[in-house]
Amino acid sequence: MREGSEYVRTDYQQGAVQFHLAVKAAQFVCPSCQSGNAIRKGRRERSLQTVPIGVKPVFLVTEVPKCACKDCGAKFELAPLLPRPMCITPKSSRRVPTR
Repeated sequence: MREGSEYVRTDYQQGAVQFHLAVKAAQFVCPSCQSGNAIRKGRRERSLQTVPIGVKPVFLVTEVPKCACKDCGAKFELAPLLPRPMCITPKSSRRVPTR
């Protein structure tokens, strides 16, 4: 899990596993003025499918907080931190001997 979010709960629905994540308050920084004096003004959820556990599909359900800056008045959403891109192909998974 990335450092900007925290685990909330796990749900098992329709044969799938859902890990619910919340954004930590330390991430509420205004993109306009860079102030940390921002407050939560609602939220929506975003579901991201990730690698399965066995044959069960796995989803990361993360909140997307809607925020307002108390200093400049800007309203913004904090997009979830996405997993780093990975390249997994047969060619990239082979080890090249280093001699």
